[in-house]
Amino acid sequence: MTMGIPPKAERRAAQVLRGVEAALGRLLARAGAEVPAETAGDPTMHQVLMTVLRRRATLDWLIDRHSDGRTRPRTRRVLWWALAEGLYLDGLPVPVIVDTAVEDIKAISRGEASFVNALLRRLLSPGREAVLAAVREQSPPWVQLDLGRPLYDAWSARLSPSGLAALAGLLQSPAPLVVRRRQGATTEAAATPAGLEALPAVDWAPSAELYRCLDPGACFASPAWQAQAFYVQDPSTLLAPALLAVRPGERVADLCSAPGGKAVVLSEALGGSGVLFCVDRSGVRLARVRENLLAAATARTLVADACDLPPEVAALDAILLDVPCSNTGVVRRRPDVRWHFTAAGRDELAATQAAILAAAAPRLRPGGRMVYSTCSLEPQENHDQVAAFLRATPGFVLEDERQLDPDAGHDGAYAARLVRRR
Repeated sequence: MTMGIPPKAERRAAQVLRGVEAALGRLLARAGAEVPAETAGDPTMHQVLMTVLRRRATLDWLIDRHSDGRTRPRTRRVLWWALAEGLYLDGLPVPVIVDTAVEDIKAISRGEASFVNALLRRLLSPGREAVLAAVREQSPPWVQLDLGRPLYDAWSARLSPSGLAALAGLLQSPAPLVVRRRQGATTEAAATPAGLEALPAVDWAPSAELYRCLDPGACFASPAWQAQAFYVQDPSTLLAPALLAVRPGERVADLCSAPGGKAVVLSEALGGSGVLFCVDRSGVRLARVRENLLAAATARTLVADACDLPPEVAALDAILLDVPCSNTGVVRRRPDVRWHFTAAGRDELAATQAAILAAAAPRLRPGGRMVYSTCSLEPQENHDQVAAFLRATPGFVLEDERQLDPDAGHDGAYAARLVRRR
């Protein structure tokens, strides 16, 4: 135990380190995976994990600058935790950080424990301001912005330096937690829970009642939440359903429907008449869609690939294609995206998107409409993708499109409404 530090603090530090290290190991093993949900139950662990995921470029640059660059993965994860705690968070004194990291590494190698001890003391002793000043003055631009090099290259090719810096700075902040009042909730169930602050209407979905959730505990424990009168929904996710403009009695399909946020909006718009086909190739993810739809009479869930649809999904009035994408518009919620993005991966996704568009188009009746949407900021997945579809598919016209860039109140998203000529 470090002199003068309560044993409880060291035990807690070790517990958080083990949790963060395990979560990072799972994330790295499954590229593009969601941040493990169990960390949300421990605010301290979640804060450290998100800090590591947001600041990995800086952390790696510091580690590699003071080592041979061949640090073992488990040792690197421990160093990420220690440097995140020492440089960006205020919960632990430096001696506790160093001792906890060293003790953890001793279990695998006393030699590496000596290396960790020396490196952390060298990096953390000058103080965070001196260390971060060195990063700003000496590191490459993508490290200064804490972006992966491929993502930096993609964005710097089309954004001004000031625009890129503003975007990168915004993406370091946590995304707001926003909930929407569901249509059709009873007056009793729809009473606004404590912990919610009403938000101004967004221009793409002016009738949606949105609230910033300031106290999740109070909100999620309320009778209204238990009655499912409210739904967690970032304002950007309302863009595509709003452009589709579903009307009661229509035949509608959401062909990449999981986890179901947009399907909920479409189901509400049908108002109890018509049919909504919710298609996804994952039966597990589709179960969550069914749960979110509250057993709506108009909804039918189908396990199928969007490129190989069953015969009954045809003669549709409206189709929503919320296709798999690079997720660059939701980096605040998925900070791991900044490290997994590659141009090759984006182009592979673009090929999948094109195939889904081509497969969906014949399922639309003449005069019907189709909204193509992503949560990406990349032109190759958005406007360029739609332009290529229109060149290859006679009989369709682009009626409307919109790109939402991330801002303080919402994530990034793109949607385009395509209409099949009669």
